Amino acid sequence: MDSLTHILNTVRLKSSVYCRSELGSPWGLHFAPCACAVFHVLHRGNGYLRVEGAAGLSPLHEGDVVLLPGGDEHSIVETPDAPLFRNLELDQWGECALMRWSDAPTTVILCGTFDFEHIGTYSLLKHLPRVVRIPHSEGSALSSLLALMASEAEAARPARELVLRRMADVLFIQIMLRWVELQGVEHSGWLGALHDPLIGKALDLIHTQPQHPWTVASLARAVACSRSFFAARFTALAGAPPMEYLRRWRLQLAMRLLTDHARASAGEIAIRVGYRSEAAFSKAFKREMGIAPGAYRKQYGATPE
Repeated sequence: MDSLTHILNTVRLKSSVYCRSELGSPWGLHFAPCACAVFHVLHRGNGYLRVEGAAGLSPLHEGDVVLLPGGDEHSIVETPDAPLFRNLELDQWGECALMRWSDAPTTVILCGTFDFEHIGTYSLLKHLPRVVRIPHSEGSALSSLLALMASEAEAARPARELVLRRMADVLFIQIMLRWVELQGVEHSGWLGALHDPLIGKALDLIHTQPQHPWTVASLARAVACSRSFFAARFTALAGAPPMEYLRRWRLQLAMRLLTDHARASAGEIAIRVGYRSEAAFSKAFKREMGIAPGAYRKQYGATPE
């Protein structure tokens, strides 16, 4: 199992909202800030993106995908002076909505959100820019998936909402992979680190063997490079020093175990995620989360196995 799969399994991606809008000229949509990541796809037509606090407009072309990892307030407009439907929230129409704003539509926009469970101390999105833009690429896996999503949204088939949510899960992964391809390993932060021959291997070791007593030196030996070079490159690509990254991953994994495994004691979880004692684990967890492991489990609940 690769690192990205490990992380997605741990943080649990939720694609909770999906909306297909048909718009007639002139059109403009203003979206209120959102607590999760937001995506838009210009399935048909062209327009512009304006992000609150950013200078100017960014042109969008048919087939382009934009992701706002922080859910910033933003607008998508046909022209710079187009009138706006203001303060829209993607969940205000339900989990899977078909919106027809015009009897003579010139534009079709697919919108949705990406949300995460147990995101806690580690975020897939925190090292991304405010806006990730993926230009349309004819025949790519991403464009094929988007066409399938658009088709499914129009079809009145049973389980349509479930199918679209599952497709949106795949869409998130495809956006991330395509962004790394476009930016290159050196310029795509943590996601690029997964593709680096040395650091990617080290991340795999951390994600698959969190219980191992890793040190910077032992990780460097495992990937066959010097300690100083490894530490510098890991920090540059992963966005945190190796031991800080390891600590955050262990606690992220502990959060998942606390809520999913009601019968596992805090001591058992401590050992599984790499702490030598329950006391050390509890101290680290409370320092990072502001709450003890037992209280965290009680607050977020766990279903007995």
